[in-house]
Amino acid sequence: MDNVVEITALSKAYTQGHEQILVLEELDFYIAKGEFVAIVGPSGSGKSTFLNIVGLLDDVYSGEVRLFGRRVEDLTEREKAVLRLENIGFVFQFDSLLPEFTVQENIEMPARVLGREKGGKAPELLKRFGLEEIACKFPMEISGGEKQRAALLRALRNSPALLIADEPTGNLDRHNSAVVLDDLRRAAGLGTAVLMVTHNEDAARRADRALHMDGGKLTGGAG
Repeated sequence: MDNVVEITALSKAYTQGHEQILVLEELDFYIAKGEFVAIVGPSGSGKSTFLNIVGLLDDVYSGEVRLFGRRVEDLTEREKAVLRLENIGFVFQFDSLLPEFTVQENIEMPARVLGREKGGKAPELLKRFGLEEIACKFPMEISGGEKQRAALLRALRNSPALLIADEPTGNLDRHNSAVVLDDLRRAAGLGTAVLMVTHNEDAARRADRALHMDGGKLTGGAG
């Protein structure tokens, strides 16, 4: 399988007063097309920092990061912004749907940003994930689980090569968590690489690979 992300010797440190705090230490990582990988670890272990680097939201680090075959360190800020918009989808713990727009309109938002709203894919995604009934509803009219699922479809709207999910089930009950995890597996089945971070060991077991992060180090078959 082709690797969507390849990371070698990634380290990240913050300066606090006269002291340097090492957040990530010599990490090696890869994720292939269509693979669902979970990184599990406690708060403060470096998970979100790692996601920010993979998602092109943080460029202060040492090591090498390759996304979609391109060396990130060689890209301009504009090139990174375009790469992020066109190839990466994001799902967070809170859905952040825009309340004044319907579910279908919310899903189409990433396409609007790129000027691709014509020939919208939202109806196709809603049908594929069994959510046609909420297409014309507003966020305040649907459940928390449905909101998170709509946020996932929004992240998939531009057919990203990589989906980054940061604690996507952290605000859900057990039933809705299972549904969202099923959706993430379905997204991987469509060919998208799904990278999820979570503190929930049960959620991590649903992935193809579960890696552990603690103290800035990644273990469990990362390379």
